[in-house]
Amino acid sequence: MKREVIIAICCTAVMVAAANFAVGRAASNSVPRQLMRKINAAGPVIDVLGIGNSLMAAGFDPTAAQDTFQKAGRSVIAVNGGLGATTEIEQLALTRLALRKHTVLDLVYGFCDLQLTTGVPLKNSELIGNRAMLYYLEPQLTLRYGRFDLLNRLEFQTYRCCALLRERSNIWAKVEKMRRAMEEVGMPRQETNQFGRRADFNLLESADSNEFARHCREKMTSGDLLSPVLQELFQEAEASGSRITVVEMPMHPLHVSRFYGLAAWKEFRSQSRLAVERAGAVYIDGSGWVPDEGDFQDHLHLARSGAARFSRLLAEELLRRGAYGAPRAR
Repeated sequence: MKREVIIAICCTAVMVAAANFAVGRAASNSVPRQLMRKINAAGPVIDVLGIGNSLMAAGFDPTAAQDTFQKAGRSVIAVNGGLGATTEIEQLALTRLALRKHTVLDLVYGFCDLQLTTGVPLKNSELIGNRAMLYYLEPQLTLRYGRFDLLNRLEFQTYRCCALLRERSNIWAKVEKMRRAMEEVGMPRQETNQFGRRADFNLLESADSNEFARHCREKMTSGDLLSPVLQELFQEAEASGSRITVVEMPMHPLHVSRFYGLAAWKEFRSQSRLAVERAGAVYIDGSGWVPDEGDFQDHLHLARSGAARFSRLLAEELLRRGAYGAPRAR
């Protein structure tokens, strides 16, 4: 009996080890790792680096930006470092990666609504999807800003060492895709885009304008207009000699008309602008730069045509600021 138990334990250990290896290998080409490789592969100088969540990932078109600079007689390298479904901690980690490897001349941080004030994860269980990169890219940032209790700290360190736990979302993503495919059998197919089901992103907006205005007033009352993580991000970029631009990303016309005409938002924007400028950055309101509904994938994300339009306007704005007043030897 004892021999059978030992054999069963050994077989289970081998199976778990094999599964752990397989999951780790499959995750070697995850979206965060692809982005890290792209940043690392850029030349010694990145002229324009876009940082942010899915708004930046979908909205910044490096080719369109480079073409605009080229027409003005300036040869630049632009890199989109935006990553969907991330918080400021992941964005800080990616910024630090770029600053370690390259000289970054212009860092453009894109956001919408109250995202400059967004809180950070409070539980280890929240580090799923693209956020799992915090297990292997500068994990000390998570422990510094995550405000984890002792149990979550222990979980975090344990998950870091095990691919089955660290990359658990890669497995569940496949299961979820299968579940959704089965759910649609005999039903109309739901519209999707590069980030998932289009209808899901409508749920990320505030329920109504009153709720949105209330959140704006609460943040103004608290004074928390710029999160500590973003303050560190801007400080590190400035210390590295980067120029920092914080831009309100273009939003769907319905979102603009529903929320951005509110008095509470205008006051919040004004105070946010002051906070950003005190941090040494330039604040640009690009929320209305793309007024055509056809240039959006959903209520939040730009389509390719909208991304090209936004990126051209952004490049023109950087040129107007005089940052590229003369050709630079490369």
